Amino acid sequence: MSLTITQKIFSLFMRGLGNLKFYLLIAYLFGFAVFLQGQETYIDNFSSVSYSNNDGTASFASGWVETNEGTDPSGGRILINSNQLRFRNLDSRYISRTLDLSAATSATLTLDYNRTSGNESILVQLYDGSSFNTVATLAGTGSVNYSLSSAEMSSASEIRFITGSGNWSNSETIFVDNVQFIAVVSIPNDPPVLTATGNQTYCIGTSQPIVETISITDTDDTTTSSVFIQISNGYVNGEDLLTLTGTHPNITSSWDPVQGELSLTGPALYTEFETAVAAVEFSSSSLLPSGIRQFSITVGEANYLPPTGHYYEYVPSLGITWTAARDAAALSTYYGLQGYLATLTSQVEADFSGSQATGVGWIGGSDAATEGVWLWVTGPEAGTNFWNGTGGGSTPNFAFWNTNEPNQSGDEDYAHITHPNVNPNGSWNDLTNTGAASGNYQPQGYVVEYGGMPGDPVLNITATTTLNMDTEDPTASNPGAVTVYCSSDIPTPNSNVVIDEADNCTANPTVAFVSDVSDGGSNPEIITRTYSVTDDAGNSINVTQTITVFDIVIDTPPAAQTVLVNDNGVFTVSTSNADSYQWQVSTNGGGLFTDISDGLEYSGSSTNTLNVLSVEIDKNGYLYRVLVSNSSGSCPAITSSAALLSVRIGSVITNRRITYRVNKS
Repeated sequence: MSLTITQKIFSLFMRGLGNLKFYLLIAYLFGFAVFLQGQETYIDNFSSVSYSNNDGTASFASGWVETNEGTDPSGGRILINSNQLRFRNLDSRYISRTLDLSAATSATLTLDYNRTSGNESILVQLYDGSSFNTVATLAGTGSVNYSLSSAEMSSASEIRFITGSGNWSNSETIFVDNVQFIAVVSIPNDPPVLTATGNQTYCIGTSQPIVETISITDTDDTTTSSVFIQISNGYVNGEDLLTLTGTHPNITSSWDPVQGELSLTGPALYTEFETAVAAVEFSSSSLLPSGIRQFSITVGEANYLPPTGHYYEYVPSLGITWTAARDAAALSTYYGLQGYLATLTSQVEADFSGSQATGVGWIGGSDAATEGVWLWVTGPEAGTNFWNGTGGGSTPNFAFWNTNEPNQSGDEDYAHITHPNVNPNGSWNDLTNTGAASGNYQPQGYVVEYGGMPGDPVLNITATTTLNMDTEDPTASNPGAVTVYCSSDIPTPNSNVVIDEADNCTANPTVAFVSDVSDGGSNPEIITRTYSVTDDAGNSINVTQTITVFDIVIDTPPAAQTVLVNDNGVFTVSTSNADSYQWQVSTNGGGLFTDISDGLEYSGSSTNTLNVLSVEIDKNGYLYRVLVSNSSGSCPAITSSAALLSVRIGSVITNRRITYRVNKS
């Protein structure tokens, strides 16, 4: 049975009798949420001292000491000594304390006493609403165990220690210790309400909180004994881990790798559990975890499965029979939910209740009524047929039998989850009511399911959150386009051209060259260069860079020119994709070409038009060509064909048909 233990400090008030009024007890209430009856324990063992004011107004949480006895501050008659309440020379003196037991249905007083010297006695008295009644006399050494009457449990119940004899001397001493009231009370106890948020991305290699917000509220309690957090979906044993981080003095944690469950154990205040849950982190040792991890956070011990909305509890009980397990499960309740031997109607339910159980567990299936007709015989699915036949049979809905099971080997009429040593993990086998006497087929417990029964209350003791294993792609822009004018100027792949890569988890995603793909064209040829951008989780995108390769082309080479002496010669070239020109001249018929510079003889030597200025007869037969390139890269220049310059002397023809040659001068 799962219990939620709530610890309360009871409000105590003092009721004055005589000159000295002291509290004797510290009140702690332990209320059991599952039961209609709870137990209150009020105890003072005088083991610590935190009260030094005898006026009855100071608050305290544990033991107390009396240092001033009213009119006789030096008498030392009543004080704490050796972690006990000491009485000495008690003539005409007493102490009393009041507590409220009006809600109790029964109560018991116990205490220990020891008279170390003298022959005196002390009376232990309880108030019944009208007078004090002596319930025990302390003389010698012993203990008291007294059951209170209903009158003595009335409002403002009071205990008093008073002298039972006279003529005490300073040498006569009685010690009292371990004063305790145990009261059974009816406790209205509403279940807590737990809410949590969290739908985050898990970044590989990190440890991340499983919640973003968490709240636990309760109308009548402030504390609880435990909170359980289970990886209820996607759990990978051996890789996944839940860890409580930080310091939590009143809470301890324990990780169960089989069930994928982290136990947080108190008792502690709900606020302390809220802080602890917020500090629980998930991590995975896998290099590439995938899918999702869903976390069920529950106040109480049973495990919650979100797809069914039910709770599941594995109860160890070595050698228990199926019928005994069925009856025990039926007697179980969980915050008012009726228990029953689990009925597993889906693979997710079978995996959750089976592979995350810790031993061989009975479940609510049987073919005892009709051999070979397997029915769920417990819970809301009672009477539902889930298998027909033996190992070669079939299911009308869902079953998870182990290989060749059920095999009816010796009147085996009851279903159980196989031992973790038997694969596939969480699968089912059929056994007799008693199972095997030892080994993997000896019953070791049973699985109780809660939920779906008529009259079940609606609970909010569980919240679920999710971590999604990182599936978000990184981002990056396409690198800038590149234009070149020859294949030798195509840049080599360089991942540094991707300059704005980013990712939600990975600080520095990896950029890598993938390929160059040409469109097969010419002038221009388009090359698509691809880079990949990949994060630590393997999520990847491609970005592309366009490389355009133009050819430098001489569309119209320079043409031969014939000029007269003293005229200008003009050579012109027409090109594509060129912006740099260097004209050259050969004076020896093409054997050697030299670069031309602008001056008295030439202009436009670095343009597409060369002017040969005031041509002289000696340039007759010169050859002219041009080197064409593009200044943006390192592509080699291309050379045009050579054009011939012919120089002629001018002549004048008269009307007498006489030709005169015109000399230079």
